[in-house]
Amino acid sequence: MTRESIVVTVPRDLQDLIPLFLGQRKADLTALSVALPLRDFERVRKVAHGMAGAGASYGFERLSELGDAMVVAARAADAAALARLNREFDDFMARLVVKYR
Repeated sequence: MTRESIVVTVPRDLQDLIPLFLGQRKADLTALSVALPLRDFERVRKVAHGMAGAGASYGFERLSELGDAMVVAARAADAAALARLNREFDDFMARLVVKYR
């Protein structure tokens, strides 16, 4: 079964910045894959805070939503919620297609 792409359309004037932004989000996935098994909730909170703050600024509202939810879960030390949210984040990134207007 093929999963549908998630298409995000962003302003063309951000075209040069988007690869850097998405590269940072991939680095976030790596950081989370290290921090979550260690239950390093403070590190998870910091990574998620960055996602929350930057996502919508670049047109990626869903990344901000996920980041906000992860911040809340990290503060509550809710490992199960963080695992679920991290899977959603990973899935979003895997299916993401960026279009420019």
